[in-house]
Amino acid sequence: MKRILSGGIAAAMFLLSSLSGCVKTEETFHYVKLSQVACSFDGDGNTPLAITVETSPAAYEITPGDTWVKAEKSEEDNTLILTVADNDTGAERSTVITVTAGSASREITVQQLTRDNRIARYRKLDTFSSMGGAMSPSGKYVGGFSEQVDENNMWYSTPIIIDTETGEKHEFGPYPQSLYALTQANAITDQGLLFISDGYNGGQIAIDTSGEIFIPEAPAGYRFRPEIQATSADGKYWVGFAQNESGSNGGLTHPLLWIDGVPHELPMLDLNYRDEEIWVGVMARGISADGSIIYGTSWENSDFGMLYWVNNGENTAKPRWVGEDVREVTEITMQMGDGTEYKTHKVYGCICTAELTKISPSGKWIATTYRTEEPNEGGMSFSITQTPAFYNTETETTIIVDEYSDSTGMYVTDDGIAFIGIGTLGVSSAVVYDLNTRTSLGSMADWVYDTYGIIIPESGFISYVSPDGKHVHGSMPMASAGGVTYVSWYIVPPIAK
Repeated sequence: MKRILSGGIAAAMFLLSSLSGCVKTEETFHYVKLSQVACSFDGDGNTPLAITVETSPAAYEITPGDTWVKAEKSEEDNTLILTVADNDTGAERSTVITVTAGSASREITVQQLTRDNRIARYRKLDTFSSMGGAMSPSGKYVGGFSEQVDENNMWYSTPIIIDTETGEKHEFGPYPQSLYALTQANAITDQGLLFISDGYNGGQIAIDTSGEIFIPEAPAGYRFRPEIQATSADGKYWVGFAQNESGSNGGLTHPLLWIDGVPHELPMLDLNYRDEEIWVGVMARGISADGSIIYGTSWENSDFGMLYWVNNGENTAKPRWVGEDVREVTEITMQMGDGTEYKTHKVYGCICTAELTKISPSGKWIATTYRTEEPNEGGMSFSITQTPAFYNTETETTIIVDEYSDSTGMYVTDDGIAFIGIGTLGVSSAVVYDLNTRTSLGSMADWVYDTYGIIIPESGFISYVSPDGKHVHGSMPMASAGGVTYVSWYIVPPIAK
């Protein structure tokens, strides 16, 4: 099957630093390492693409392909710049560029669509920080921030808002860490209001497309600034959390709902995930695009019990546990390290860590993870299993996808297309599952190709699909000097001409 990316600026296929033709001659290894070995371009309007090159020996040669693509070294020789001409041939075309260093070589496959082939656009947000970005509920905007270091080792952050319909980019700052120490872009509204956590002052800043900044507020009497995690499509509702004034260590964390910018407390359950006293608190984590359903976590140590509210504004009732139909709580006796026994509860139930956008646009489905636990020998710890699961708020039933162990439910659409992250910590790949037929739809990359006709990297996961299905947000792992980081990407409709 032939696969073509209607991508534009950047590459469809991103392969992390792969070695090719590694040859040993006279005790010296010759190699060519490229950041990318396949790429695709739109028929016109493309921006040059930079590919990082590492070789041994350091000197390398380029064998060009067809004349419609130009391959040039940067001044430092560590980057290869690809520039393509507009495609007026009326047909798709491809060529191969070869990079050679000593006895080693590596090919770069370049594909280009025709001018009139406009299916979807794929963009990597590799200028965003390692914490990635956020997509607005309708997909109109994506937002995040970049980071820079000056000659005095001072860090600066630049908030960025991209209009996916026009391609227009709004950049503000840069702001020094002594003003705002930006750490994570959590949410952006369809009106272009971006919420970014501030590690220096606590809480968040909110910045719009004009660059105006304000600081979200918690209800009166709260000690700390709030964190807004998600918004409804119309911007009427924001959800998040803040720590209050009472109790030890600043008191409990409370879930919050903002209605037209005014904060209100959401009610909590009387007991935590283990049917014991709440001692840390509850966080509201997400809201459906239509504003009908809110979900959150009972953040008790490492429990992360997942719950949800039916949104009724100021009159919202107490939440319920996600996966209540499969939830089992049993009192047991465990032991401390010194042999002291104590009573607690083991739980079979649904959990959620800090991932956002776990709910479908209408609130019909919630992506979750079903966790079981059994005391290990000696009763000092639990043996845990985790399986992706998806909860239907309309039928109040849970589908546990036990074909995939040690995995997690990442996202789900209203029509029951579920995205499963392989692994429970540091998701590296994903598969797609049809909850209606209980069948696998293949890898994430397969599903994207079948749905949008474009190629994306095999690694990573999808975190959001807009209500109309035309906008997709995801992340891919990339190796860096500090270890593995995640780069955001999106798929959106082509820009109208």
